Amino acid sequence: METVSDPQLPSLDPQSLKARFTARREAINNIHQNWAIRVHRSISWAKRAGQFSDDQPEAQLLFLWIALNSLYGRWDNLKNKPDSDGPSRQAFIRKVCCMDSPLINSVLRRHKPLLKQLLGEPYLSPIFWRNPLHPDARKNAIEDLYHLDRNLKNPDCGRLLSQVLDRIAVLRGQIVHGAATGGGRLNRQAVRHSLEMLRVLVPILQHIVIEHGCNDDWPELCYPPLP
Repeated sequence: METVSDPQLPSLDPQSLKARFTARREAINNIHQNWAIRVHRSISWAKRAGQFSDDQPEAQLLFLWIALNSLYGRWDNLKNKPDSDGPSRQAFIRKVCCMDSPLINSVLRRHKPLLKQLLGEPYLSPIFWRNPLHPDARKNAIEDLYHLDRNLKNPDCGRLLSQVLDRIAVLRGQIVHGAATGGGRLNRQAVRHSLEMLRVLVPILQHIVIEHGCNDDWPELCYPPLP
């Protein structure tokens, strides 16, 4: 697996990201652990994703999702357990869009054809599975596709980024919970497009968190390393 490169950015492969992360961490005397542990975990899983061959796309996809989840997961102190996946991810999306929405918007615009594939796939829409037998289920499931051009022009990248990750999350859930066949024919296109999108987004989000997130403004970690 090769990381999708961007000529306007420094190298985004795991080794280069780790080198910049290490330099940034040393510059702040390694004092912000909620940030540092997130990034360290995320890069480690992205590196592992790259060790799978091209005939293991589900494994690549899941390990890249773990790399993403390492960044956004958080502990719910009120319930004393990990916070729900959706709210944690949405809070992270808002955070990274505040950090560098121009970069995220630029990346999304550059990959418009891929966005069209993901948003136009009804079986990746959470809306579709609420009532798949409804006569308008497929039409309603791809509603976001009709607004893609408008959302690409919106300087607030959060809505579109959320739509894309919500769809990949559906596929992630299907695979993890045994609701899909390993190597199955029916979801090949969905797996291919979702993996391609994660290859683009995960390194970009890691880059943003490394460059703009080295502070203590991060929620409590889930399962921090203990002495």
